[in-house]
Amino acid sequence: MFTQNAVPGNVFLNDISVLRQNAEKVMKSASRPAGRLDEMTSIALLQSVLSAEIVCVLRYTMISVSQDGLKNPAIGAEFQEQANDERRHMMMAAERIEQLGGTPDFSPRVSAEAALPTDADFARRVRENLYAEQSVISHYHELIGFFADKDPQTCAMLREIVRDEEDHTSDMEDLLASHFS
Repeated sequence: MFTQNAVPGNVFLNDISVLRQNAEKVMKSASRPAGRLDEMTSIALLQSVLSAEIVCVLRYTMISVSQDGLKNPAIGAEFQEQANDERRHMMMAAERIEQLGGTPDFSPRVSAEAALPTDADFARRVRENLYAEQSVISHYHELIGFFADKDPQTCAMLREIVRDEEDHTSDMEDLLASHFS
């Protein structure tokens, strides 16, 4: 589907990859007796969702008010819409963490460079976002598999988020095709 080298120096994708690797370690180390939900494991995994969504809110908001977003109101509006979706996802994950007895950590464990891109090459930023969204979708599918027999509520939430993320990737592919091909 994509490779990490698709956009060299894609710090956003690198940070998403680190979040995924950390979540994979949590999933592998979790004891999962049939029918029992380990809340601490669930909270740690949902924190990876929260962190990814926070970074997306920041990136997409920044793009919406960047020079490119301001010059082209359609681009600005598209990325603001995506930022709003990501903000809703962020709140869904935070609420689920609280429902499980945890405290959401709104300080994502990613680099500031990933959250706030400064590259003036707009097409490059869109491609970075596209590849990172694809990685997030793959990560969320892994989490859906993990929660499938344990937590239908978290599965339903993740499936809803994935639908939106898939729409975002489609929108970015359309943007690249219409403006930069």
